[in-house]
Amino acid sequence: MFLQSFIANASHLQLFGAASVFLGISYLMYVRYCRFQFVKSIIQKYPDPNIVLENHDIAMEIYSSIFRKEFPLFARSSLEFALFKPFATPSVSKLLVSTREFLDRCPRRAEDTELILSEIIDAYPRIQNEMRRNPHISAKDISKQYERREASIKRLNEIHGKYNISNEDYLYTLVLFVAEPIRWINNWEWRKLDIREVNAIFKVWHEIGTKMNIKEIPDTLEEWYKIQKEYEFTSVTYHPANWKCADPTIKHLGRRLPGFMLPLLYKVLPCLLEDGECRAFGIKTASGLMRLVFDCIIFTRSMFIRYLCLPRDMFDLRTPFYPNEKGKYMPHYVVYHPAIYTDGYRIEELGPEKFMPQCPVFHGNK
Repeated sequence: MFLQSFIANASHLQLFGAASVFLGISYLMYVRYCRFQFVKSIIQKYPDPNIVLENHDIAMEIYSSIFRKEFPLFARSSLEFALFKPFATPSVSKLLVSTREFLDRCPRRAEDTELILSEIIDAYPRIQNEMRRNPHISAKDISKQYERREASIKRLNEIHGKYNISNEDYLYTLVLFVAEPIRWINNWEWRKLDIREVNAIFKVWHEIGTKMNIKEIPDTLEEWYKIQKEYEFTSVTYHPANWKCADPTIKHLGRRLPGFMLPLLYKVLPCLLEDGECRAFGIKTASGLMRLVFDCIIFTRSMFIRYLCLPRDMFDLRTPFYPNEKGKYMPHYVVYHPAIYTDGYRIEELGPEKFMPQCPVFHGNK
């Protein structure tokens, strides 16, 4: 009797084990199938990669998926670094130190920048997310999303117009908004970018740069990289102001982490910079051991996502589709601590307090 029971239990365990293995393998295969569906779809849909460079709507469709579905964490981080790297340029850092905005009000500056950029690039994914919830949204509501994009570019130009910033500094920063996402994703994400995705990033920021009235914007990515290298050779150099801008920014970004991990962030920083940028900030380059640890952690993360995580179904957005009852937009979640806009924000009021609109601002729903 005991032997029969033992044999029966062993059989059940074998069946359970076999079922678990089957389900596990099936899940891994399903993840792999889903993970590459987007990139396969755009290759089939747009066999000619150059069409992305010629069509704004196609570029925004692809760009939105890159930044808000496929690689949302590193895409956001790469844009943060595109804003951080110019601090290694004395012409930029000395100006920022003189305004004291990043020294005294770093949380507000970071949040304003994040929200303005999100308002600029998130019109298309906001519409797509809302259409999933409400397929019958009005043409007026859709049009409003694009009006927000234009209002954000206008606000960005208003703020920048208050400062004496050279076209070379503008152009270098614009180049970084293309070069850094490509570098971060191709080096550290779970897959590399397809040429259509690279073209989409280029197309979107080329258009934004044109609307920001930046002069002499090249028409090819190769020329952008050439500008980046030339600028870094001539303008990225040591000055005490560089680190005065960088340090409060690092401390601010470190608030996302437990307090004990802040020193680790300083150790990791050189792994994200070129050697020349480290010298410009006056910090040591990364040791071989630190780079090995960093690469192992990043590789583990990328493999975990690639093989075990299903892709997002919705775009990951902070900016809401509708304003609240006060006519403000309430972010869906907090990125930077402490939270700045606890009751929402208006696009025309983003930026330094001293540059707030002088005329009355509408305070109700439109």
